Amino acid sequence: MSDTTCFRVSLDVRVLDQKALYESALRHAKDPGTLLSAVDTFKLLNDDGSIDVRACLATLLDPDAPPAGTEIQHAVIERL
Repeated sequence: MSDTTCFRVSLDVRVLDQKALYESALRHAKDPGTLLSAVDTFKLLNDDGSIDVRACLATLLDPDAPPAGTEIQHAVIERL
């Protein structure tokens, strides 16, 4: 769509409590109104059972569906 404008929205997030972040992401993933499936909650933990902070942040900050009238082009969550 050549008549559309792209914007970059960036957030720097300091995680102070990984367990609280995990519990919040898990609640969000289990919310009946979410488009996430039960399988999506498995990605919140690494294979060794530790919390996957990137997956938790993605669950909370990357919407299930983009806001009306928008299309998400690219999303990245990386450790600084």
